[in-house]
Order: sequence, then C-alpha cells, then structure tokens
Amino acid sequence: MKEEDESKEQLTKELRELRKRINQLKELVVDELTGLYSRRHFLDLAEHEFARARRFERPLSAIMLDIDNLKQVNDTYNPTIGDQVLDEVAKRCRATVRYVDIVGRYGGGKFVLLLPEAKLKVAKEIAKRLRKFMSKTPVTTKKGPVNLTISLGVTNITPDTTNLSAFLRQTDKAMQRAKKKGRNRIEVER
Repeated sequence: MKEEDESKEQLTKELRELRKRINQLKELVVDELTGLYSRRHFLDLAEHEFARARRFERPLSAIMLDIDNLKQVNDTYNPTIGDQVLDEVAKRCRATVRYVDIVGRYGGGKFVLLLPEAKLKVAKEIAKRLRKFMSKTPVTTKKGPVNLTISLGVTNITPDTTNLSAFLRQTDKAMQRAKKKGRNRIEVER
C-alpha cells in the first residue's frame, strides 16, 4: 500500500512538472493576453516567410498597428479594461486577415501582420478595413463601450529589403509617421 501511494505521489509530481513545462512552452508561442502569436514566435515564422519570399521572388507585405491612446484607456478606466481592448483588437485583426496571414502581438498596444503573397495594394486595403473596423465599432467592456482608433504602417519587400529586421523597421517607421501625423491613419513606406 505504501509503495502504491509513493508511486501515485511520484506520478502526480511528474504530471505537475509536465503541465508547468507545457505552459512555459505555450508562452513562447502564444501571447497569453491576446491569444495571438508571441513576438518571438511571430519573428520565427516571419523569418521563414521572408526567406521564402526573397528566394522565390514572391510578394510579401506587412502592417504594423498601434492602438492610439491606450495609456489614456488604462488611466481613465483601469488596466483590466485596457486588456479587454487589447483582446478585442486581436480578435478584429484575426477576423480581418486571410487564413495564411500571420498576426502577432509585438508589444504593448502594438500588433504586426505579415501578409504572404500580398502586394502593397492588397496590404493597403486590409489596413483600410482594419482602421475602419476599429474606429467605427466601439469595444464593449465591463465599464461600457470604449471608442478606439489605430495608427497603421504598411510596407512590402523590395529588392532592396535586405533582411526581416530592416523590413519590420520600415513598417514601424510608417506606423510612427501615422501617429505623428495625427493618429487614426495609414502611412505607407516604400
């Protein structure tokens, strides 16, 4: 009987350890708050898509977006409401893109979308739909509806785009320009 109890105890301990390890691995792949790919996993997937697009000379575009005034939402309501806004933005991003597109949380209120086989024109159309969807439909929260807008940067790879980091820097640069020009807008970096 004692051996059986020790065996069960050992199995329970091993199971707890396995669950802990699974959760650690999950955190490497999925952003806990939004359910989108984590930045790390997004970058791994993006690196693969970037290499494929370069090798086969295929189109690849990216959209980077940032929630305008997220800090104000956190300050006006509370961080829990800010988290609800982040989660809803993630859901709207997933609902707006194609199945093959890769969506990740880049950090804070910033998200990045990689669009394989999408030329710049297609990326701009997706960005327009996203911006309109966000600004026209308030987020339902526990404290009531919250209006939000986003600033977006759009770019595509060119023969001069040397690596993924440079590509994402271009996208971020366009998004920062959208914020500086008044927010709730789209800027394109060529």
